[in-house]
Amino acid sequence: MSVITISRQVASLGTEIARELAKRLNFEYADKEMIGKILADYGLPETEMEKFDEKKPPFWDSLSIQRKNFLHLIQAAIYDLSRTNRVVIVGRGGQVLLQDLPGTVHVRIFAPFGVRVKRLMQSEGGDEKHAARIIRQSDHDSSGYILSLFNVNWEDPSLYNLIINTQTVSITTAVELIVELNQSPEIQEGAEKAAKKLADLSLVRKVEAELLSILGADIRHVDIRADGGSIILKGAVTSLANKESCERAAAALEGVKRVENQLSITPYYRFGP
Repeated sequence: MSVITISRQVASLGTEIARELAKRLNFEYADKEMIGKILADYGLPETEMEKFDEKKPPFWDSLSIQRKNFLHLIQAAIYDLSRTNRVVIVGRGGQVLLQDLPGTVHVRIFAPFGVRVKRLMQSEGGDEKHAARIIRQSDHDSSGYILSLFNVNWEDPSLYNLIINTQTVSITTAVELIVELNQSPEIQEGAEKAAKKLADLSLVRKVEAELLSILGADIRHVDIRADGGSIILKGAVTSLANKESCERAAAALEGVKRVENQLSITPYYRFGP
């Protein structure tokens, strides 16, 4: 088994390919709606999902605690989904978050701008200018989302194992190409090594999200590690109360077996008026 991520442009047929692929392999299909439900289960308010999900944020929002919390939870959701080794993940930066994980296939689906404009006009109606405006805005939002969260260009070919131009490649052929790659020995052997790493990555992100609400920007002084359900907290906090709160918050998370709290207490003082 394996994990497959699909990055696609509007009207590139990427969504159709991803759905058909999941059906063909009997994999879970994880799109915006499904991942949104997981984020809601983690306690992320719907207003924050809409604010940050696949949009380029204003400058000040890119620095906000809420955005960092969103990033931690979207990472945790992707890692949790990937632990099944039977999932097609559509969008959400999966190609970046799982880039170095063995047993993953990362696919980019694209088509020339003019081809996409014609397809959108056929499926949604409207004139050429309206379709072109929708596509440009979608491309802008998607590229901005990847750049602002992960500091990478979503068109960078090094992020993908396979890039498909659907101007001349059908949905059926695209699915066959991805299935063949997915069944290669390199991918299948790697998939067996990924499960434990994903579980630890997911726990770290969940703990980070919890500690962010306690420490705010001071979380930068804390290092969080996971090993088979054990959480190790290192670094410094400003008070005993914060140290104890961090330990309680981490211990309360599902999947955490024990917490090794190595945080030191280092008060700091602000100077000036």
